[in-house]
Amino acid sequence: SRADKLLRLAQEALRSDPIVTMELGPGIEAGNVYASSKGTVGNVDQLVLQFQINGGNAWAQGITYGVEDENGLRLVALEVANMDAVLNNQSFQVPLT
Repeated sequence: SRADKLLRLAQEALRSDPIVTMELGPGIEAGNVYASSKGTVGNVDQLVLQFQINGGNAWAQGITYGVEDENGLRLVALEVANMDAVLNNQSFQVPLT
């Protein structure tokens, strides 16, 4: 599904970011989705997923933003927050290459 593909892209980005792996540890996985939203603007489908990050050293959640058009599905933004950051309404923007 489109959501599964977006989660795989998010997981790859999480695992390749040195700050995320330093904070959460290696082998993290994109886990269960808490919430999702989708919409269409013109011929572009937009998808947002809020999900649990599993396998790390600390509790964490991710929010990923994706778009799909004639060029396929792309990850356009990814945020990570641990429990303390969520309570303080803060998150880390994972740089995407």
